[in-house]
Amino acid sequence: MLEVSGASINDMYVGQSEKNVRALFSLAKKLSPLVIFIDEADALFAARGQSRSRPSHRETINQFLREWDGMSDTKAFIMVATNRPFDLDDAVLRRLPRKILVDLPLQEDRESILRILLKGEQLDASVSIEDIARRTVLYSGSDVKNLTVAAAMAAVQEELEQAALHTGSEPYVYPERRTLLKRHFDKASGEIAASISEDMDSLKSIRKFDQKYGDQRSRNHKPKTMGFGIMPTPTDAEDARVRPAVPA
Repeated sequence: MLEVSGASINDMYVGQSEKNVRALFSLAKKLSPLVIFIDEADALFAARGQSRSRPSHRETINQFLREWDGMSDTKAFIMVATNRPFDLDDAVLRRLPRKILVDLPLQEDRESILRILLKGEQLDASVSIEDIARRTVLYSGSDVKNLTVAAAMAAVQEELEQAALHTGSEPYVYPERRTLLKRHFDKASGEIAASISEDMDSLKSIRKFDQKYGDQRSRNHKPKTMGFGIMPTPTDAEDARVRPAVPA
């Protein structure tokens, strides 16, 4: 897999960005079959009609599209990721036949994320991963990661404070492994809030984009209503998800 970002393509010198694009696709043809993954695609493929669009930016997109079209006989899969799909150039969108929404994690998803992040940590019996997952409604994967980091920092800070208060004749002995307690996660929860809300303009724009371009098979799988178009209350109460949670 070749991972590409705007920083690896865009260049301050005129014409160099287009050369980087040609080099990328030349390498892809030599390495095929492969996946070309373009992260933060809006940095590379912002719509050319925008007022901030520069001639060099337009030329970079044009070069990318030419190379992209020339990959038809090459076993290469091009995948892009962005938090702002509505900013992408129309010509780029036309070359992406499927637009798949990666929504906010559900409670069970957050629980899985927590177990991965805390795999190497020593947890006190008072810590319930299920409870943390239940209390982190609207948290993104990044928010959950920040929460665990804040909890670990709370444990470190507590240990440093205990060492500073130590008055014995022997030097303070730090434990071989830190133990995360429930109070550490409680403190972290007060410091790390969900980074998304129902009123965010970007969330509303993503909803509109998903409604217009989103993968049809995912969107056609709708949860059952209670009649008269009334939706049942989601068990996870995650109203800010772009799509309602679909029962398994």
